[in-house]
Amino acid sequence: MNEKKPNSKNAAPGSSDAWFEYVKEDFFPKHGTKVMVALVLIAAGVLLISNKFKASAEESIAMAEELGKGLDYMYAGKNDSALIAFEDAIRDGRLKGLPLAKAALLSGNIHLQNRNLGSAGILYGQAVASAGKVELIVSAAQLGLAVVAMERAAEDKDYSEAISLLNTFINKYGKRTGDLARRYAKTEPVDKVPNVPDALWKLTLCYLEIGDKEKTVQTAERLVKIYGDSPKAADASKLLVTLVGK
Repeated sequence: MNEKKPNSKNAAPGSSDAWFEYVKEDFFPKHGTKVMVALVLIAAGVLLISNKFKASAEESIAMAEELGKGLDYMYAGKNDSALIAFEDAIRDGRLKGLPLAKAALLSGNIHLQNRNLGSAGILYGQAVASAGKVELIVSAAQLGLAVVAMERAAEDKDYSEAISLLNTFINKYGKRTGDLARRYAKTEPVDKVPNVPDALWKLTLCYLEIGDKEKTVQTAERLVKIYGDSPKAADASKLLVTLVGK
């Protein structure tokens, strides 16, 4: 005689048969439509996320290729062609985020070399705005803005903007103290970016240009004390010999 399958009423509590019968006879008739709708929505969400990641990956590859065109020209020493490639991609909206920041920074550098100060300043500002929290790019663009201000000051002799930008830069990024004992013990704070010595040297030159000997000496001495291992410290040492004989 065939055994009868237990239904939800007579199956042993907690058994798999009881759970199965409950789902078939009680839960699914009441909630089956909702479950199906939920499953469809989950599947749609997974598909949407998958497509979004795929589109994002394709977009990243496309932007890398756009950036690569300009870099190839730069490596070949063709800065004018690189500038055209970068600026075309920026203008047409083919770059955004970090790739845009990199292209703007490199374009700003080329314009600065060509003494197109207005264009350089605009592009450096764009690099700062697009780089997010990537301090290597942000700091390079901010130093670029300070150099643009210095170049303009060479014409009108007003170094106030350049001095302000450089002091802000140094206060933000200069973490080293010059304490050799702490440096040897590896407890001295470290700079997150490598161009603080360059900023200190440029600030020294600004003070020299406006004839402020005291601040020129102080800044040069700070550079020598804290960044004595940098090439800019050698320049500062030579200047100090000229100014104060040491």
